[in-house]
Amino acid sequence: MKVGYMRTALWAPAVALGLCAAAALPAAAQNVGAGKLALRDQSSLGLRAAAEQGLRKMMLEMSNGRAAAARLPDGFPIAAATYGDLRSVSLGAGFEVNTVDPAALMYANAAADLSRIARGTDTWKFVILSAGKPVGLLDMDRVDGRWQAVGAGASALAADLVAAAPATGDGSFRFVRIYQATSDLIEVRGAGERSRFVPMASARRSLALSAAAKNATGAEQALDSEDLLPALQAAVRGNLQRGQR
Repeated sequence: MKVGYMRTALWAPAVALGLCAAAALPAAAQNVGAGKLALRDQSSLGLRAAAEQGLRKMMLEMSNGRAAAARLPDGFPIAAATYGDLRSVSLGAGFEVNTVDPAALMYANAAADLSRIARGTDTWKFVILSAGKPVGLLDMDRVDGRWQAVGAGASALAADLVAAAPATGDGSFRFVRIYQATSDLIEVRGAGERSRFVPMASARRSLALSAAAKNATGAEQALDSEDLLPALQAAVRGNLQRGQR
């Protein structure tokens, strides 16, 4: 089931960042499960400290007044089982959201490298874990110059990201969201340091990919820019034309 982001009120900025930054990165940020390849955390200690505080405050507010054993309702944006689980979630890997300008995408030729035209947005997401399993994503933005948690949800995307970790080879990746194509991708490095892209569920639904590409698993999920560009351009063109009607 596709779960949208749940936008909430902005949270107070993190305090005592110096003390938090001095602490070691928690194991939850590095390992999703024993023996499994984990996505690497890319956040700074200051950003992570703000995310930790924002997550705790947001989860407490969501579960306020609820019995720990009470089950979360269907469609809840965080895929934990109970309100008690919600209060004990932890942060996994943090990563920046990158995007591609639609004009740059539409004017790209067949030899263009998506990696070169993708740019950072200074918006970050963190995987939310419950008992080591991905149950959502925490959204972090700068508000008045300070990092604040501004939303949480997208449990299906969180699971998709973690499931794609083996395709990264070593846990390194870059998250690319192409808004006008309704497509999320993760960029990984293949043989010879060549960038390749693993389509997330949104891209598999939105793009006219081959059946083999849509059903691939593991490292076979990763596609070259030349394989993705025509489908991305067609999706952007179609969405822009529909928006003009």
